[in-house]
Order: sequence, then C-alpha cells, then structure tokens
Amino acid sequence: MMTKRILIWLVIPITFLQCTCLDKTSKFSLEEDQKSVQEILKILDDHSISTEDKMMVWVDDLIHMAPNHPLISDKPTLVAHIEKEREYGFADMKHEITEMHSYAEVVVMHGRVKGTFYPANKEKPNAFSTKNMFVFRRMKDNSLKIWKVIFNMTS
Repeated sequence: MMTKRILIWLVIPITFLQCTCLDKTSKFSLEEDQKSVQEILKILDDHSISTEDKMMVWVDDLIHMAPNHPLISDKPTLVAHIEKEREYGFADMKHEITEMHSYAEVVVMHGRVKGTFYPANKEKPNAFSTKNMFVFRRMKDNSLKIWKVIFNMTS
C-alpha cells in the first residue's frame, strides 16, 4: 500500500512536468503562421533576390517536386535547379494561400500561383498558373522554413 502511494506521488508530478514542457513547446498561432508564410512566399515571388538568399527560407533536408523534373532533396541540387531555370528567363509571380493548417511541428499550406514567364530570348511572355502544397517545418525559435513542396501546372 505504501509503495502505491509513493508511486502515485511520483507519477503525478512527473506527468505534470511533462505536460508543462509540452505546453511550452507547442505554442503556435494560425494568425502568426499565416504572416510568416506570407513573408516566405514574398521571398519566393521576388525574382530579384539571389538564389543563395532564397535558400534561407528552406531547411537543409528539403523535398522539392516540380512537374517534369526529378525529385530534389537537398539545397545544392535546388540551387542548381533554380540557377538553370534563370538561364531561360524569369517569372513574375504571386503565391496565394487558399488553405492553411497549423500544428505544433509543421504548417501545411495549399495554394496557387499566377504569373508570367519572361523568356531570356525575348520571345513572347507566357502566362501560367499552378496549384501547390507546402509543408513548413517549425524551427526551435518558432519560425517556419519550407520543408516540402509539390506543385503542378494548371495552364
């Protein structure tokens, strides 16, 4: 009987401490996450920002899945992909959030992009639109970085 009481008195404080610790690490706000995601999307949309600076919004173990391209799973390969795309021209585009869900460790966003691609060879610009799915990883400081993205062309 005495061992059960001791056990109970040990379990209750330990459980309380674990819940307290979990509560501190899981504080997030959909509103704040939307603001953070909007700032990240602005960086992706700005074709004047260097590729290296754009990499600041990505985690190292990223996943990038673009139509008609192989899977990209690291920053150096993504940098090479972006640099190769820039040889062909640039896109004036705008990402939009259509739906977003915040969780303790990740934020999931469904969105779309509308824009115009301006070829480097001065051919006629092409309008385009895409649908996408982003997963942002929540960092220790509660900031967000792109972890996974997949998109398709709708036009």
